[in-house]
Amino acid sequence: MVGSSTTSKLLITFPNKLWLGELSREFPYFQFEIKAFVPISHDPFIGNSLITITGHNPSQILPKLDTHPSLVKYSIMEQNESFISINTQTNDQFLLMSIVKNLILVQLPFKIANGIAEFIISSTRENIDKFIDDLTSKGISVEIKSIGHFSEDLLKEELTSRQFFIFQEAKKAGYYEVPRKITLTDLAQNLDIAKSSLSSMLQRIHNKLLGYNG
Repeated sequence: MVGSSTTSKLLITFPNKLWLGELSREFPYFQFEIKAFVPISHDPFIGNSLITITGHNPSQILPKLDTHPSLVKYSIMEQNESFISINTQTNDQFLLMSIVKNLILVQLPFKIANGIAEFIISSTRENIDKFIDDLTSKGISVEIKSIGHFSEDLLKEELTSRQFFIFQEAKKAGYYEVPRKITLTDLAQNLDIAKSSLSSMLQRIHNKLLGYNG
């Protein structure tokens, strides 16, 4: 059976419980980049990653790696005054676990700055929804930058004027942030629309943007 896949761009905030989240905030002048990752254990969930750190004297980060509770172990692959490449094993019950669980394909490499990474992901619409729900339940913030194959600049071409207005108002109110800043009930009240009508309209918008015609 062939499923329908789509691509989305998300800004995902790494929690401080992951060393990449905490250290990229503590050292914002360094560039952290994940080149590759693969799960190597599921109980506990441990991911093996190849990560580069670029900037002036990145070796100052190494003592922090030695003490962060999420890092099982690491080895230095390459090192000079402005660059370190490390092979890490991280206890990750957050991002990597959700990626694998929901069959999410992540475009590599991706960079992390101040705890935030831009993910370009591909999967079915259902899997992407479940992936975002998983992150929500773990308290991880997600901002939707584009949905399906459409950037915000192209939304007007794909949506009716009414749908475009509703989508923009929902986005401005924080409905698409994780966790949401506004409930469906409150958004409906702000827009003076019945909750059931707004829910149906948002569903039609999402189906259109994510490649569904139903």
